[in-house]
Amino acid sequence: MAGKLKSMLDNLDHFVDMLALSSTVDVKDWDVLLVQRALEWGSYFQQVYHRFKDNNPIRNVIEEHLAAKNEELCVNFKNYKDITFRDLAKGKAIFCMTLLHNSAVSTLIFKQLVERLQDSDSEKVDSLSLNHTLSQKIASELFLSLPFACERSQKPLEDPVLVTHADILGRSLQRRLKKLEDDQKSSAVSDVLGKLPQPLVYHLIAAVLSNDIASANHQDQLHDLILDWLLTNDAAWTGFYSNVNQKVLAILSSRFFKFRQTYLDYLFKLGYGMEQDITLGMWARNTPKLSFHEFIEHFRCLLSGPQDLKECALTRLQTLKQQDGDYEVSGISIWTDILNELNKS
Repeated sequence: MAGKLKSMLDNLDHFVDMLALSSTVDVKDWDVLLVQRALEWGSYFQQVYHRFKDNNPIRNVIEEHLAAKNEELCVNFKNYKDITFRDLAKGKAIFCMTLLHNSAVSTLIFKQLVERLQDSDSEKVDSLSLNHTLSQKIASELFLSLPFACERSQKPLEDPVLVTHADILGRSLQRRLKKLEDDQKSSAVSDVLGKLPQPLVYHLIAAVLSNDIASANHQDQLHDLILDWLLTNDAAWTGFYSNVNQKVLAILSSRFFKFRQTYLDYLFKLGYGMEQDITLGMWARNTPKLSFHEFIEHFRCLLSGPQDLKECALTRLQTLKQQDGDYEVSGISIWTDILNELNKS
């Protein structure tokens, strides 16, 4: 028993070292195999806890060893938090959540941890209730530290970091929805999306809506709930329109009819609020700030989409031009000027 106890205490040192390092920048150099090994140690020491929690002689040895180890690590790690014998019962959960909150962790490890912990068939979660914790934290906290440039890039849906984060968010929401009654689902999605930081939430929504995940039924339901939140929330919709690339807005317009209707209505509302800038000889809007060039780009992207989308946008523009006096001379009606510019393309 003495030899086995010594081996167990040596492994305990390694695991506690990993727990301490999991909150540092050193995790940036970790690979999946190293994390997997730490998770195996976590599972092992959960068994150790349950096996020896009522065995005072061995428990005392482990507690004394942990006390010495904590004293050693406290010298080397700033703000180090002692690991107790009781913590071994949830050591794997502590390790995972520390990694998930560490901005230095790689995207690959982050994604694999989330998928592993949310797989209810393969992962039995104990006292920290990680499935529940992740479904909540993934919205309000975990994305706060994830690196993604939120500027309007030309191909945002091809950004691997954004696509990965959106996939994690989409799967997290779907797992959560499966456990809820129908009348609870809308508020659950609203709660998650409402806690995500801006403007990241808008790019994540766009990527989730553009991503084919899970079964069609669950996917359609999730998309509908996200769209309901987005299209009925004026502040969210304005932020979405202002931050998401015009090409992505056109893609979503071709995919979702109710998104198309809201998007076109919003564009025409903005158009009615534009005025001639005498100094530039162009239409512009001050609130929100919008140039004629930016405004035109929305329609160019719509006209580059599928035929039904192109016809819908053109028909609406032509109708507005007629209602505005059907002028052919530039500078009188913004709708005339938009159509003239589009005809040049």
